[in-house]
Amino acid sequence: MVSTATMKRCLLYCCLYPEDYCIPKKRLVEYWFCEGLLNEFDRISKAQMQGDNIICSLLNACLLENGGEMRGEDWVKTYDVIRDMALWITREFETTENNFFVKAGPQLFEEPNVKTWKSVKRMSVMKNKIEVLKETPKCPNLRTLFLRENELQVISNGFFQFIPHLTVLDLSVNLRLRALPEGISQLVSLECLDLSYTATEELPIELKSLTRLKMLDLSYMNSLRKIPQHLISSFSKLFRCCTQALQLRDFSESEVFNVLCLENLEHLETLCFNNCENMEMKMEKLHAWVSSSFNYASCFHTLNKV
Repeated sequence: MVSTATMKRCLLYCCLYPEDYCIPKKRLVEYWFCEGLLNEFDRISKAQMQGDNIICSLLNACLLENGGEMRGEDWVKTYDVIRDMALWITREFETTENNFFVKAGPQLFEEPNVKTWKSVKRMSVMKNKIEVLKETPKCPNLRTLFLRENELQVISNGFFQFIPHLTVLDLSVNLRLRALPEGISQLVSLECLDLSYTATEELPIELKSLTRLKMLDLSYMNSLRKIPQHLISSFSKLFRCCTQALQLRDFSESEVFNVLCLENLEHLETLCFNNCENMEMKMEKLHAWVSSSFNYASCFHTLNKV
């Protein structure tokens, strides 16, 4: 049974997106899961059903709008009036539990004044024209940061230094973001990292510090040329409940990535490889591995979608 408080928190989370913005249902539930808004499920596949039920209830109550289907995914939108009212509630009555900062879509050219960040728990400055993040904000309470669909080119090395509890970081659709700062290693609480549709050429080895990572999206990173050896497989080894969804799509130079390194990811449930030419696989070893039902079960016993 889903509590009213849970429904409310999930609805407020949708307000981080701009007006009339189509939100992918599956990604929304993944974020809810990592943020701890759903019941204490240990696997995303179990949480997905509850998340789908919450979305269905919000749709039936006319608090969310059906956004249709695109690219094989179902989408939802927030009604403008509902979104405005919900954001007003967070400003006026929920400053302790749900302190939101939302400037999604107003065409900002610079990052907001960092003095306003201190008490913020969830921040969205997506769909703007911000090119540089040069400040070093001190955000002891920040858990959610949406920076997608900006024009980011540079993130200063100190930007992530004082955001110890950040759980969800969405940097996707920053088409000119060619490098991640070494300071990203400071995000030791991070569970969701979306780098899809960025121009990042190399994943920094400092990502190894993100030992709590559960969801990593590298989709459509057409400039990606290098993943440090054992980087992705290290998430599971360092903290046993780590990578639960990994996507590598349109990864044209994927010979730098050996899929066999994923065999120790004990919690991996979803693995997507589309249009990945020249994927380096030791074919004789792979053939033996696939042919052995024992090895398959022992290495990927949680995998339910490939």
